Amino acid sequence: MPSDRAEFSVSRRRALAIGGAAAASVLSARGIPGGGAGADTTTEAPPVAADSVGRVHDLGITGSGVHVAVLDPTGFDPTHDALAGRITDIRQFGSENAVAEGTTHGTAAAAAVSSVAPDARLSLASFRKTGEFRAAVAWARATGADVILAPVAAHGTVPSPRSPVVRAARNAVEAGCVVVAPTGNAALGHWRAPYAALADTDADDRRLRLRPMPDADTVAGRFVAWLVADPSARGELTLSLLRAVDSGPADRWDLIAVSRPVEGRPGRRVTADLTPGEYALVVRSADTGSDPAADGDPTARVEVTTPTHALTSPRPLGSIAAPASVPGVVGVGVLERSVDRRDTIPDDGGSGAVTGSVAPYSGRGPTVGGDTGVDVVAAPRPWDAAGEPGTSAAAARTAAAAALVLDARPGLDPAGVTRILRASAGDVGRPGRDLSAGWGRLDIVAAVQRARAG
Repeated sequence: MPSDRAEFSVSRRRALAIGGAAAASVLSARGIPGGGAGADTTTEAPPVAADSVGRVHDLGITGSGVHVAVLDPTGFDPTHDALAGRITDIRQFGSENAVAEGTTHGTAAAAAVSSVAPDARLSLASFRKTGEFRAAVAWARATGADVILAPVAAHGTVPSPRSPVVRAARNAVEAGCVVVAPTGNAALGHWRAPYAALADTDADDRRLRLRPMPDADTVAGRFVAWLVADPSARGELTLSLLRAVDSGPADRWDLIAVSRPVEGRPGRRVTADLTPGEYALVVRSADTGSDPAADGDPTARVEVTTPTHALTSPRPLGSIAAPASVPGVVGVGVLERSVDRRDTIPDDGGSGAVTGSVAPYSGRGPTVGGDTGVDVVAAPRPWDAAGEPGTSAAAARTAAAAALVLDARPGLDPAGVTRILRASAGDVGRPGRDLSAGWGRLDIVAAVQRARAG
């Protein structure tokens, strides 16, 4: 069904069409505006030494005997140099072809795992809808996968125990699988606040204005946004997309699109193809004759997320997406990449450099349950696909690290693997665990050493 075609967004920094007009990828962004309410600011840390995966391979730790399943909506190219001879099975769930030409997002994720853990066995599965994701996870469990990498972000979902995404991820963890997922790239396109603060009024500051992606001149292009409201916000709410009128009286806005419900999901989605201009989002009551602020509990929280664009005044806290937000899942953020700064360090997985700071677009906690949500942050390398890498690349690197840990210490349960990844991570930003970096920067060498030490 067309309304379900954007069930999941691949976690990429550039907008990427996924087999249809209603599918979109996650935000590309470089800077969080300072001083925004709720912003999680981190102090810039000195660069830290990049781990050398080659040192681990020299110890004979290559992922041998470990089975990694990669689940992605975009399909896979089994002829890719990093995948040839390493794939044990490819499955298709739903209409999305599992076998695709070229270096798709799924191919890049699987190739990243194979590059870091070259002797790990790979099982690959494509999906699109929530039910298909559940089926793919169940299949991965049935095939005996030790690690499940799901480099996707399910925006617009309510992370309740009844959510199909939550149940699928939780069941996999309880079955003994290490589940790894990106926190998502929508921190700069996220807003969460009481309903009354976002209700449609004449106040201009109650509009959520869109801004161009940092590497773009305009907001033109595919737009996707989600609205999720607490149950206490009674009455039907909609998310409206407005465009400023170019001529005539000031402060006039045209209605461009209105959100629609998605079958089987509590969230509402609005999509549009934008031309250059000035745009804003506003929460409205579906009943145009009612007072939005009185339509239920005005203190009920509403959440707006656009994975394709940035907001002028985002609230990054709480932007972590499912399945990374599910308890027991290894949630992975990404370090900022730079090729111009002097305080950068070489990244052993590819060209360019990474800094010791979390990328501002990287999804961060807390989760609805109050957990940190982010376990570690990692360099966005290796990544062999079009566009700039983001949290998906970091998650793929971390999934491969989990495979190396299991190679070094077979029989570890998911909690044990997570503890090792956390305990061996290097501090990022201000000392200690925080909502943007979790326990710190992934250190593959230290993780393997800790696993070997028992």
